[in-house]
Amino acid sequence: MTANDTHEQITIIEHEAACHAGWLLETLTGEGSRVDIRRLHAGEALPRVEEFCDLAGLIVLGGSMNADQTGEFPFLEPERRLLAAAVEADLPLLGICLGAQQLAAATGGRVYARTEPEVGWLPIEIVRGDPLLRTLGSPFEAFEWHGQSFDVSSGSEVLALRPPDDGVQAFRVGRRAWGVQFHPEVDESILRAWVRRDTKGLRRRDPDLLARVSEAVPRIAADSKELCRRLVLNFVASL
Repeated sequence: MTANDTHEQITIIEHEAACHAGWLLETLTGEGSRVDIRRLHAGEALPRVEEFCDLAGLIVLGGSMNADQTGEFPFLEPERRLLAAAVEADLPLLGICLGAQQLAAATGGRVYARTEPEVGWLPIEIVRGDPLLRTLGSPFEAFEWHGQSFDVSSGSEVLALRPPDDGVQAFRVGRRAWGVQFHPEVDESILRAWVRRDTKGLRRRDPDLLARVSEAVPRIAADSKELCRRLVLNFVASL
């Protein structure tokens, strides 16, 4: 069953304009899903628990803010409560990067600062079979751009890791709630904005890495489009 079959919509939570839905939005609309975007950075409201009955699914995007910056970004704490309620209600849910960290924190996990940011087009190893990842080989490659990582609760299942032990990359909690640390949604506009803003301080930390990412933007965007398509089709199949 898809969102289009039930005349319900998928709501996407966007934390900032530079972290928009990219290939996710294109793929979802191409599959016939109705999409509602809640732009928290523009003052739009989180969906309410009472709206769950009208939703086919919920997707929570990334952002340059950290999960513990609740004073500066007051939507983070209520968002975690919303995600916990979504898991309890068995609402299909996909968290990406910050969204995955928020989901982990909302369900008893721990978000922590990394010693160094994890940035680039990097290999990820699937450690447990799952419907969300079923069409991906192992290892597969995806784009990383984050300065925090997370551990998950004992009630969650770790699905993918960065070898040898560089943080959880995908997990499931409950029946239909997933978090992925990597960014399947990145298109050229997102990648070029991130390189310009350099929120991970790569010009100071590793200018060669930033140059390599900048040079590879068209290839990364094209490869991410196919990765995103596969993940979206797997997620929509769970609705």
